[in-house]
Amino acid sequence: MSHPLSDSEKVITDALMHYTLTGPGQRTKLRAFVEVDRTTMSSERLASKLIDYARLWSYEPQPAGRQRSRQPALSGPSWLRWYPVYPRILFVLTGGSRQVMDHRTSDLQAMVAQHPLVATMARTVPLGAAVLDDIETHGPTGDVWVPLRGGEPRSWTEL
Repeated sequence: MSHPLSDSEKVITDALMHYTLTGPGQRTKLRAFVEVDRTTMSSERLASKLIDYARLWSYEPQPAGRQRSRQPALSGPSWLRWYPVYPRILFVLTGGSRQVMDHRTSDLQAMVAQHPLVATMARTVPLGAAVLDDIETHGPTGDVWVPLRGGEPRSWTEL
């Protein structure tokens, strides 16, 4: 999935997940951007993907020149064209030892804590990371997702 950040830049997600959570008398539609990390890039580059998602979260295109249409220009972030709520961001980690995966999760958490735009986005957008082996063992809705704002592992639907 590709989303524009400007005329020359874009965010490309590995996957966009659509999920319907059902409960007694309730139905909730959830979406998540999914990034699969196979440890093929540096931990810093992985964490910097959060900056790209934060830029998409805040990006409001500016009209170029005169409007051709008499309709008012869309205002607000560009992602509102596709989603009623900004999707959660989930990192699935694989391809390394448990220690490597733990360090990558810590680097993602540090990006949330240290980068102002990412920190602002994280106040309203759920962010989590999980190790693929844990997802396979406990299931995708198991308590395997580490919230990137801190806290105990939980289901991705409860981030």
